[in-house]
Amino acid sequence: MSKFNMMELLNNSSKDVDVKKKDKTIKFKTISISVNDLVPSKDNFYSTNEEGIKELKDSIEAFGLQQNLVVKKIDDDNYEIIAGHRRYLALKALADEGKEQFKYAPCKIETEEEDIRSKLILLITNSTARELTDWEKTQQAEKLRELLIEYKKQEKLTGRVREIVADILNVATSKIARMESISKNLSENLKEEFKENNINISTAYEASKLLEQQQEEVYEELKEKGNITIQDVKNKAEDKNVTDSVTKSKEENVSNLDTKNEENKNLATIDLDTGEVVEQKIPQYLNKTILDIIKDYKLDEMATFLCNKCTSLGGGKGCAGLCDLAIECNQENYHEICIKWLNSKIE
Repeated sequence: MSKFNMMELLNNSSKDVDVKKKDKTIKFKTISISVNDLVPSKDNFYSTNEEGIKELKDSIEAFGLQQNLVVKKIDDDNYEIIAGHRRYLALKALADEGKEQFKYAPCKIETEEEDIRSKLILLITNSTARELTDWEKTQQAEKLRELLIEYKKQEKLTGRVREIVADILNVATSKIARMESISKNLSENLKEEFKENNINISTAYEASKLLEQQQEEVYEELKEKGNITIQDVKNKAEDKNVTDSVTKSKEENVSNLDTKNEENKNLATIDLDTGEVVEQKIPQYLNKTILDIIKDYKLDEMATFLCNKCTSLGGGKGCAGLCDLAIECNQENYHEICIKWLNSKIE
């Protein structure tokens, strides 16, 4: 797939839109607005560390503001900042120090109401202003995904959303998939630790594949030890798999002991106190290879198998993106989407 043209989207100049939209231009007017009338956008998740703001403040005081803020009017007196949050904080700090010449900020006012486009501008301008943290990159990818899904409803936009996000951020689609897993599945406590850089993105991704209880255990261990490694999280995942396997075996054994079917009843005898297999007979179906079993699957059974695998990788709470229709997938239609994908692969 060809690289996605972000500037084409921002300029609204796609050759596929109709003539009316082609001729439409975004017009700005520039005025000075009191910093007290400017309101930061609730969609701005980028960090604003004090040291960085101080450096910018010193630069503005020495050389003046080199780039206007971009805002949109939200009521009679206030304007929401679309781009320029760090410049705003620097100007406000100077004004609060009594330096009157910085009380007003030169602002470009967007006169056309295009919320999605405005938010895209905010994301792109902040992403190029400085090196982002992994938390910010993950948030940025999720916001872009949400905005592009909405944008596709309004404009003709070809390509899969995940690939478009990857093109915009210049990263692999597999990395975007990992970021999506973090955004959808990581617990709020661990997200906060990720935000504070107490865990790295690899550890956050591995933790996002755990169920809520295991994630809470990881969080408690982190608070107790002061740090946690990706191997610690992987060990937790392995412990979970072993526990699930033993639990399933015990449940199956109890079911077998209760049935009147002597053949099934005598497949295995397990000491429920120790979990040890006292006696076991090998069922006939175990003589088949895994490949033989899979070959015998019907389409519906194969979809169930793949869906279980996909949601398992996603932490039991969502799609992990094993197929190229993952963007359409949710917890209500995942089986239907999987069948649709399998049908597309049948020659």
